Amino acid sequence: MEGGGSCADEFSDNSSKYVKFEEEEEEFRSCCEDEIELKERDESVKAHEDYVDEYLVRMYFKGISMDAIGEAGCGLTGIGVVMERSGSAAAISVQKRLDFHVEDSIADYLALMDGLAEALKNNFSRVLASTDSKILCDQMVQGENENPLADALRGRILELAGTLEAFSLKLVPSVEVERPLQLAQVAIGVVSLNPREDRSLENCSICCDNCLSLMMVTLKCSHKFCSHCMKMYVESKVQTSQVPVRCPQLRCKYLISASECKSFLPVISHDSLERAMEESNVLTAEKIYCPYPKENLLSLSKLFCSA
Repeated sequence: MEGGGSCADEFSDNSSKYVKFEEEEEEFRSCCEDEIELKERDESVKAHEDYVDEYLVRMYFKGISMDAIGEAGCGLTGIGVVMERSGSAAAISVQKRLDFHVEDSIADYLALMDGLAEALKNNFSRVLASTDSKILCDQMVQGENENPLADALRGRILELAGTLEAFSLKLVPSVEVERPLQLAQVAIGVVSLNPREDRSLENCSICCDNCLSLMMVTLKCSHKFCSHCMKMYVESKVQTSQVPVRCPQLRCKYLISASECKSFLPVISHDSLERAMEESNVLTAEKIYCPYPKENLLSLSKLFCSA
């Protein structure tokens, strides 16, 4: 596309580098484009994308930001990145919370920058990045922006991309960045991002603060708390090995499932919860009741050792 050459010129000192910016073909290509040239370009891009190895990664990124409620705080920004590796290797996730508010396009810039930094940290040399932000794609290609912060971030991104053997940026439908979007939401405590939902407030019975409805967690027992309190509560229970975790509502005996915690626990914390629950299940399975009334439970491991 037009402007791709100017981006490649940023790396004219190293002709072996592959730097490309492209738009979603069906939605944004010109209807006047020659069909033969279009076919050749598609085949070239496909051939490049099909070439996968241990140094190539497909990166999907998304950033979201919320302004502060009332006079308290400065807003929040969440970053989510998912990097898919070739073969059966597990995907790499990046999740970050920033305690300030920025424009949505700037949040996407920050997500891309962090994603590239993580890719370099993991020794990837070829990155195929995908975003649903047309603003970011246009600015990366054209290089013209009145926002000095966007210009600075663009420069940093090009600097990071310049250290790679190959880098491409592609505009994709929003459905393809749902996973990084979820990571970004959880990072700032957003449980729901329904565009039709108003900014109404609800009271959290733990912290007694009025929180946005989209940041409230409703458990299957119907009790509701803010995502920040639920995160702190579950993490503290995991750290003290008090799993399964009960609902924090007084006298409620409901046990919170690991799947329910996905909406408010960061990836690292959720992994810790799952490991703790697995260990708890193993320990429970190893216990048997002793027939003597003075003894409550015996561990199988102790029984075998005494034998």
